[in-house]
Amino acid sequence: MERSQPLPYLPAMFATCMVFQVLYVLRVALWFMAPELAGHAALTQIFPQFRLLDVPNFIYGLIASAMYGWFVSAVFVFFYNLWPRFASFIFKPAAQS
Repeated sequence: MERSQPLPYLPAMFATCMVFQVLYVLRVALWFMAPELAGHAALTQIFPQFRLLDVPNFIYGLIASAMYGWFVSAVFVFFYNLWPRFASFIFKPAAQS
């Protein structure tokens, strides 16, 4: 379980940021197309003080979703890069005689 290079932070963070922003825009578009669906209330719970019907709040949600993506990615990459050292410490190979 040895990797040649650790997972880099910035590419992973930008990728996760873009995924979260695309999901946010799709969720808002679905809200406009089908406002009677109850699942859209999650946006108001995920993003504090979020109201959809104006441009500043849409931009606020877009920025907040990007920040959530960066945070999730930073935590994931940290533990992904930490795991090989931790695993080699815990699961030491048996000494061969």
